[in-house]
Amino acid sequence: MGRTLRKTADELERQIKNLKAVAGVDAWDSKAGKEFREKAKGNVKKLEAAFKRYDTAATAIGSAVVEEGGTYEDKVHARPRNYSSDLNRAQEIADVALRDAQDAEQRKGAAQKGLDGLSSKGRQKEDVDKDRKDIEAKRDAAKDEIEAARDKINQAKKIRDDAAKRAADSIDAIINHDSLKDGFWDKLVKDIADITSWVATVCGILSLVVGWIPVIGQALAGVLGAIAMIATLINFVATFVEVLQGNAEWMDLGMAALGFLLMGVGKGFSKIAGRFAKGALGRLGRAGVARTARQISRANKNLRRTSAIRPTLDKGDVWKSIKEPFTEPFSKSAWSDNLKTLKPFSGNYAKAGSELASRGGGSGFLNGIKGTPKSFSMADPGVASDLKSVKLGTAALGGQFDTDALNRISKSASRLSTVGAGITLGGLGLDGNLDPLLG
Repeated sequence: MGRTLRKTADELERQIKNLKAVAGVDAWDSKAGKEFREKAKGNVKKLEAAFKRYDTAATAIGSAVVEEGGTYEDKVHARPRNYSSDLNRAQEIADVALRDAQDAEQRKGAAQKGLDGLSSKGRQKEDVDKDRKDIEAKRDAAKDEIEAARDKINQAKKIRDDAAKRAADSIDAIINHDSLKDGFWDKLVKDIADITSWVATVCGILSLVVGWIPVIGQALAGVLGAIAMIATLINFVATFVEVLQGNAEWMDLGMAALGFLLMGVGKGFSKIAGRFAKGALGRLGRAGVARTARQISRANKNLRRTSAIRPTLDKGDVWKSIKEPFTEPFSKSAWSDNLKTLKPFSGNYAKAGSELASRGGGSGFLNGIKGTPKSFSMADPGVASDLKSVKLGTAALGGQFDTDALNRISKSASRLSTVGAGITLGGLGLDGNLDPLLG
């Protein structure tokens, strides 16, 4: 790394000399020559600041390792050089300590075996005691050598850590006090872009997975989706400012714009699916009063007509569905309606619990738990609860209605919703925050 930094610093230094030489040619006295010299002077200052950064980093890290000879004490007390040389010196001390410790550990083990196998059979007590003391002395000496090796390891760590701190402080000092350091506004805009990017990702994903909750799910998904759209729009504006500041590329701006559009289009598909599901639910409600064979036949005919998307939705419905994701985040009525639904103690939470319990086969908390997996769906807001209601509603009518038509309704709405969720996730993924989550 130090050698790479040094090569870059040397190349910058050469370019600085070349620019200064070209800018110093007075013979080029035209308007273009004068303008070139003025721009060259400004670029030279930037290059000099960049050179100073690379030169400082290369010097701090070191582009060559300086070996320290001598004894352990010589290595410990050698004057600091650069990070690479000091790290090498610390490693040499650690290697010596490891060899010393391994040798001492072997002698300690041998001494312990000698003690364990010491026998007084057929020997004088004085001789046995003398042998025991000699072996214990060897064992204790080995223990002391192991402790000394630990001290050497700690000394090596200190040399390494001190060298790292010196290098880091040296690099921090130059990057925090030169002309290339980002200013307050640069940092503020970057922070806004980063924060809004994460807000859009988190809220966007959550909005896709809460729509199945009865009563409150669609309102909650609407609020989260609106927050995600607003955050994405703010992220686009922040990215545009970063481009003007020179801190981002036009490609970054294009990706931010594409992400915003994909999120809106994805939610538009989901809204088309929602309108289709609501239409089916409305027809089911009218079919619920069917009692005679003729009424049931008419109801089935209506359901079969509903199962075809084109007769159910006109161009106005499609256009309205595509437009709403871009307008709802800024609609006062949309916010007030959703927040009113989510208002604490409004009774909607109790209704949601009762609906889950009903789908679980009864009432109460346990049935609510049973009803949750039956209600769960990855379908987007406006679709999930309606599809469940369509299926459960027809089941309550004794199976007299056209199940094929009902299945087609469910499949059509689910496909549209899945496509919408996929497009929305694609838009969210463009900001890069999904990479670590999916990888």
